[in-house]
Amino acid sequence: MMIQLKFQSQFPKELHLVGEKPGKRVFSLATRLLFYFNCSKLYRDVWNNFSTKGLPVLVPTLGTRREVFLPHSSMKWLLSQPSTVLGMWDAFSEIFQIGHSLGHEKYMLKTWAVDTSRHVLTQDLEGFLESVRQELELAIDSLLGEDQQNWTSLDLFETIRRIVNQSGSRFVVGAPLCRDKDYLTAGVGAIDDIITCAGAVGFFPQFLRPFVGLFTRNRTDNMLKVLETHYDPMLQERFAHIRTNPTDRTHDPNDLLQRMLRDAQRVCPEELDTPTVTRRILMAKLGFIYQVGFACSNSVRNILESDSHYGTISTLREEAAQIRAECDSLPVDPLTGSKVWTRKNVARMVCADSVMRETLRLDAFATRALIRQVMVDGLHTDTGLPLPKGALVSVVSQPMHTDPELWSDPLQFDPYRFLKLRNETAGDDDLSDLKKGTGFKNSNILGEVTDGYNQGGKNWSPHAFLSTSNLLIFGRGRYSCPGRFLVDFQMKMLIAYLFTKYDVRLAEENPPKRRAGEGWLMEFIFPPKGVKMLVRRRED
Repeated sequence: MMIQLKFQSQFPKELHLVGEKPGKRVFSLATRLLFYFNCSKLYRDVWNNFSTKGLPVLVPTLGTRREVFLPHSSMKWLLSQPSTVLGMWDAFSEIFQIGHSLGHEKYMLKTWAVDTSRHVLTQDLEGFLESVRQELELAIDSLLGEDQQNWTSLDLFETIRRIVNQSGSRFVVGAPLCRDKDYLTAGVGAIDDIITCAGAVGFFPQFLRPFVGLFTRNRTDNMLKVLETHYDPMLQERFAHIRTNPTDRTHDPNDLLQRMLRDAQRVCPEELDTPTVTRRILMAKLGFIYQVGFACSNSVRNILESDSHYGTISTLREEAAQIRAECDSLPVDPLTGSKVWTRKNVARMVCADSVMRETLRLDAFATRALIRQVMVDGLHTDTGLPLPKGALVSVVSQPMHTDPELWSDPLQFDPYRFLKLRNETAGDDDLSDLKKGTGFKNSNILGEVTDGYNQGGKNWSPHAFLSTSNLLIFGRGRYSCPGRFLVDFQMKMLIAYLFTKYDVRLAEENPPKRRAGEGWLMEFIFPPKGVKMLVRRRED
């Protein structure tokens, strides 16, 4: 209680406490427990009673933390602040406690590797796509099998997660390591341990965290040693290659790791050792693979659950087949090495795009966004609220994504919700053909071939998967998530290949209707475990 009162006194008296009567300065036990056992209700309260009314509010989160949730009307001000005033990576360092799990905060705060990844994802991604496609299809075939007569029962989440892990690892570390089952298992296990350590250490006040960290990082250390044994032979070869060819990149392996090693050679050569690079790779996989596995498994589950009502699978198959047929006579794209998987074609997959965006509207792992830490004294928000140095600020997102005032039937998964919004934005209101997913609205639904990565293309829309408008799934502004460009390809490749090559259905014919708050664990939404899918190879 004394810790809470001391920390509470840092905040201005006019700042309201969520769930408490005006003027109260300490959170009740009931309000504090909501974060752990009904965070959906807690964040809904933030949205309904404060965010929508333009009011900031103080919210109890993990352990002794008290965080300021700003209203969405303050987002422009928040995003305009430089990192020296509101630090994103500093906030992530506090949330993830990387200094305790990986042994040093530099893996979060020293962002040269992030800069490398951002450049690759936004400027050079095309050169990696064909290898990712090949690996994804290889993973699907090996895990789902070739049996065309009998149905095979598989765990949906674990299967899709393994597919994403293998194909994403091809992008990060290349072949053949990306196919090593023990390596893939150790990588996921290490990330799970980082998340566990973040929760355990973050629960305690600052002065106790070093002691808690000593007990919680043992398993992480063991996982890191396992990963180092997998990486070391490959890394020693690459270190030697770089020393021999300091400027000649002609024979460099084509993966993100090699780009990171080259940049480390230039900006921080002291990090070119196996333990440090192992931790850098793990941070990359946390961003590019871990949450993507959740998103992909949720998308597949939503497709299967919605198919009987919307005809989702047949529509997605038709879309993939139409694009493939149109590309058969085209030359191979020199950037991607593929006829089909180019930026222009992926932007035309508007039905898959709608499915993916609707999945993240309902099932995004994170339920708030734009987390920042106050780095200076004397900071005031656009409304004049003083913010103490060290405070965490953010905006709530998931309740906005499911607000009945903004979305019709907000808890219903509608695979064509964002396709309809595209059409409405374009001034075409005839949506009858999409009402139950009976097919495309017209034969030209795919539109002209345009570059969907720029706002000038006809297939670009504020309702596109890549867009940061309307939803808060990828952040906003200069720090918006660059990984979404890889995810856009990866998820559409998975959807197209899985449902073109396989018949897939849920083992449970009538799954229970989605409930408010489903899947929440504190403030995160996890895919349901134990869901079984039945698969059977289709005849070519």
